[in-house]
Amino acid sequence: MLEGITAGFIFSLTLFPGTVWLAKVGVRGTKLQVAAVGLAFWLSHFFWLFVAVPGLMMMYAHLPFIRFGMHLFAAFVLAYMAFKFFRSKRVFQIDDAPELSRPWDLFNTCLNQSLAMPMRLPAAMAILLATGVYINHLPLWATVPKVLLGALIGVTWWWGQFTILSAYFAKRVPDAITIKSLNKIRPFCAVLCLCLSGIVLFLGL
Repeated sequence: MLEGITAGFIFSLTLFPGTVWLAKVGVRGTKLQVAAVGLAFWLSHFFWLFVAVPGLMMMYAHLPFIRFGMHLFAAFVLAYMAFKFFRSKRVFQIDDAPELSRPWDLFNTCLNQSLAMPMRLPAAMAILLATGVYINHLPLWATVPKVLLGALIGVTWWWGQFTILSAYFAKRVPDAITIKSLNKIRPFCAVLCLCLSGIVLFLGL
């Protein structure tokens, strides 16, 4: 379960643009609009992990001859994510959100955009591999529910806390403090993904 919690939290953390957008909606929108955006990101991330956890288990169990290749590809994905984070732009403004639509429309838009991102499934699998979930536990169907429960906790932890912070404190906290906090996430994600890239490659040796 611990590996699932770790993977769910880190996987959610790596959607930095989503976190920034949630903060912007918190500044310009209502609590209901913030909840809609937070729920959309929560649902999309748990969906990808719901696919990745059993998929990775079956690959680990039935395709042992490609395990090193899986770890090598995961290392590449995480290194690429680190590169993208290092090159991403800093946040300068959080009060520049355009006219916000109804909560239901916001939910649909954020959910569809998050599900349409091509790197989310490879990222979910790479982060799961980096936790060593199927090295610490046998790749069996009995393991899957515990990992999924942990993933649910990890995803809820990240998006739950940021949804609450955006809904109740985004308008109260000075923008400069929020921007400074958001800009700390970006380099942290870059270093974290770089470290995970090395870890997942090491675990595959």
